[in-house]
Amino acid sequence: MARWRQDRKTGKMIPIDEVALARDLSEGKRHANIHGVFDSFVSSVDGTVIHTARQLREHNIRNNVVNAGEFSAEWLAEKAKERADHYEGRSSRAEELARKQAIYEIITRAERNG
Repeated sequence: MARWRQDRKTGKMIPIDEVALARDLSEGKRHANIHGVFDSFVSSVDGTVIHTARQLREHNIRNNVVNAGEFSAEWLAEKAKERADHYEGRSSRAEELARKQAIYEIITRAERNG
């Protein structure tokens, strides 16, 4: 639901969102953080439609997910590098040893169980 305020100069009623956006743009900001303004979207996790920030918080808790915006660009770049290494078959020495240990334990368990 839109909220309104009266413009001091013209006396006309204008949406608060427009006032905040105009003020932020005049101050050189690229966007306005306005409480209550939320673009609805369909969750790619469970298909529900998210209309409010509260629903988004509840959805994230219910599905044990977080927003990508909560991670730094450096962290995302590091994870992208790790994924690329994994898909191209490159792995660290520790990963190789862990894999070999897991294989050894599986073979040992199979031999014991006959």
